[in-house]
Amino acid sequence: MTKEIKDISDFENENESVEIEVEKNLDAQEIIDENQEMLKKLDELQKDLREQDERFLRLAAEYDNYRKRSEKDRIVFYNDGKAKTVAEILSIADCIERAIEASGDADAEYQKGLRMLSEQFDASLGRLGVESFGCVGDNFDPELHNAISHIESDEVGENVIAQIFQKGYKMGDKIIRHAMVSVAN
Repeated sequence: MTKEIKDISDFENENESVEIEVEKNLDAQEIIDENQEMLKKLDELQKDLREQDERFLRLAAEYDNYRKRSEKDRIVFYNDGKAKTVAEILSIADCIERAIEASGDADAEYQKGLRMLSEQFDASLGRLGVESFGCVGDNFDPELHNAISHIESDEVGENVIAQIFQKGYKMGDKIIRHAMVSVAN
């Protein structure tokens, strides 16, 4: 009988160990299944992270382009506004030049005062980056000069400015006002 009890107890022990192994296998399978689910979730999260990263990089690039465009636009608008303002006050420079030309028989101090005023005005324009152009003897350039008359002269070469009616002004490469000239030959 003891042998039977031993056999039954061995059977029960074996049965328990089989059950424990089955439970371990079930637990292991559950862990494997959970791991697979976690790996799927991890893959999805990594994919979402890559998409978000790409969106962020695109947004950062778009913002950088916007900032650069805005800066360029600001500079262009500023320079255009400055050029328009200078164009409006160029008539003062013309009046000062006419006054100097008309003051031929005036008092020396008066002429000196007009020349000083002209120099100060030109210096102010220079500080704004404005240059005058169009001198007698320069070659005619239709991009810079507006020819309003044509003369024949043996003293001056062909396609050369013979007379200046109104100076031209530019700011950098931007022409504010074309010079009005008379061209020889």
